[in-house]
Amino acid sequence: MNEKTKLKITTITPVTIGSGVELSPYADYIVDDNQICFIDKKRMQDKILAKGDQYLDNYIYGVANGIDNNRSEFDLKGFLLNNKIVEDINEAISSRCPFTTSTPDSKLPIKGMIKSPLSEPYFPGSSIKGALKTVLMYNWLKTNRKANETIEKVINGGNFNWLEKEFEYRELQEGKTIPNTIRQVTDSKLLPKEANVVVDCYRKMPIRFECIAKNNTSEFELTLEDYKWTDLAKQANKYVTDVLERKFELIEKDENLTRYYNHLADFEEKIIETNDDTAYIRIGFGKGYYLNSLGIAIYDYVSQKGKEDLFDKFEKFVNDNFARKDKYGNKQQIDLEKFPMTRLFVSKTQEPLGWVKIEKQDC
Repeated sequence: MNEKTKLKITTITPVTIGSGVELSPYADYIVDDNQICFIDKKRMQDKILAKGDQYLDNYIYGVANGIDNNRSEFDLKGFLLNNKIVEDINEAISSRCPFTTSTPDSKLPIKGMIKSPLSEPYFPGSSIKGALKTVLMYNWLKTNRKANETIEKVINGGNFNWLEKEFEYRELQEGKTIPNTIRQVTDSKLLPKEANVVVDCYRKMPIRFECIAKNNTSEFELTLEDYKWTDLAKQANKYVTDVLERKFELIEKDENLTRYYNHLADFEEKIIETNDDTAYIRIGFGKGYYLNSLGIAIYDYVSQKGKEDLFDKFEKFVNDNFARKDKYGNKQQIDLEKFPMTRLFVSKTQEPLGWVKIEKQDC
């Protein structure tokens, strides 16, 4: 029997679900009054052409030089105003959105997010479904008596790709497969353009993202087969709590991540206090290894006493797939007890990306 549930999704932190589009600071946007201003290229190019061919040549050279050279001094806003191509910058832009940064003058490309053709953001059903499917798989690994056998088989075979990407297609309890539990997840309703925000983040290096700002709410529908939303919500909160506990172990002694730690502690407190109809999960880019995989289930299992051989094999897998090379080309060995060490967060606030609250709609 299917259960169709109307759910409300609210951003707790900025959320970005990438579109693959990258916006250039030399051609696609400018910063004005602590806001990101998206360029209306047709309108801008018409105004440049009206000024004369020389200005068009200078514009093309400036854009090309900026794209090829990170140290380019070409400034699109200055070019438009100083050459009197526009009297006011609003003559060349299509929209504005807030900008959260400590370095507004830095020229970074913006990694764009999925939006409607009219630039209205939304939550794709596929992104929500992927996060919920991981919850179901994690719950199976932690509660089913066959799970230990599955984990050992995968680790001994060295084929972690099977566990991460093909496990869902294997027959589970009573001949059912995980994909059949989640029958459908619709895209959410469109949010207004004003829900957009651009944030500067840091993960080894600065990155600029277009996001859905926190405290924005939309709606979608979830259809489950022989399953209830309340059960899935409980499992989601258990999964997230387990991951948070692992994260606390990794960062609690790092004084540089105090605000990041406090944000995570706030999320855990919200989960503890929530009701059965509400789930906290993380979607989109920046979830991190443990919230983007079944790695936490594997780590918990191989960390048990007597599983040292499996621990070593899992650590080798992590090194083979995630170890970075230094400037001399040598791999920097990863200690599984300290993995992962890289964090992605909003530079100015140390907020992590991607946290949402999903709750049942009042009838």
